[in-house]
Amino acid sequence: MDESGNGNFAQPLIVGAVELGDDADDIEKRIRELHSRLSARSNLAGLRGFEKFRESGFHSSIDPREVSGPFLELMRSVFFRVYMVVTDRTGVPGETESEQIEFMYVKLLSDILIRHRNKPELLCYIEQSEGMTSIISRLPISVARQAHKTAGKTLSLPKLKIQMVTKTDYMSTAIIDYVMAAVSRWLQADCTTSPKDWPYRAFREIESSVSVLYSFERGRISSRKDSLH
Repeated sequence: MDESGNGNFAQPLIVGAVELGDDADDIEKRIRELHSRLSARSNLAGLRGFEKFRESGFHSSIDPREVSGPFLELMRSVFFRVYMVVTDRTGVPGETESEQIEFMYVKLLSDILIRHRNKPELLCYIEQSEGMTSIISRLPISVARQAHKTAGKTLSLPKLKIQMVTKTDYMSTAIIDYVMAAVSRWLQADCTTSPKDWPYRAFREIESSVSVLYSFERGRISSRKDSLH
């Protein structure tokens, strides 16, 4: 899981999760191998963003095209599902952005917990950030409470285990980072559906993997049940 747009009020605020299948370890291995191959390319030395990539892994906002292109190609070849909640900061409670982000994490994680209610436990990796440190300790109880509230009854829920990681600890977290970047650009382009517009084409690239994209102001924008295509 990760968040996008925090600290930048020109962008929508997004909290997202990527869910991998039984081949999660293989996907992680392939991403690490790609990182190693690209890091070894001496012809990219000195390119803006490249040294940061070598040090901390894939990140959509700083990766040069020579890095982002191969990573997007890898994403097209693997199976994953993504879940996202988004706000323009008017439809979520909280006096601070940190409080709004916590509300969004609770809502998204509670829905995912209900979805996997027949599992014994749910292991969740959240990318390390200064703002999330104080939030994480409260999430398991808050998420379970919200899940029961959403369901309207007491449920047998998976045990929620949360671990804070860096991108180099678990490189698959870069998938949700890239997905949220594409969604953010598309939302800022007023959800254009014109093939002439690059933000729309980029969104279409990942739309088939979107289980749900939900706006707190507009409701469901896209999902497997009612995708744009």
